[in-house]
Amino acid sequence: MADIAKKGTILIPSGGVKHLHFVCSDPVFYPKYTKESVLVVNISSVPQDEQWYDSTCVLYAGDHPFVKYPSYVYYRKADIFGADNVQQRIDDGTFDVHQVCPDDTFSRILAGFDISEDVSAKAHHFYEKYCKMK
Repeated sequence: MADIAKKGTILIPSGGVKHLHFVCSDPVFYPKYTKESVLVVNISSVPQDEQWYDSTCVLYAGDHPFVKYPSYVYYRKADIFGADNVQQRIDDGTFDVHQVCPDDTFSRILAGFDISEDVSAKAHHFYEKYCKMK
């Protein structure tokens, strides 16, 4: 699974467009799913109106080559994916591998898992066990 690794990024279709997802862990055996899995979290554009968004970690142009406009890490949608399923979708062209996340940006994204009030218990537990920098 050479395409799936910590700091990797993948474009995944959602709502008619492909959203950038950050891979927060190397594939690890996750007992709950009984297979190798990864934690991923995506970004979304910061709304231009007064609409709510999670301001825990906002990315700007220069934080990652894909980011052109202010975007927030959508911790509410962080999820655990089976690594084999992700690799299959990369291989069949459904998902596209993008550039690796710079270290400083990746550190900010991971730190947000301890700050955001919108991280699910499931995602936070996976983060604590397999992603958190010690």
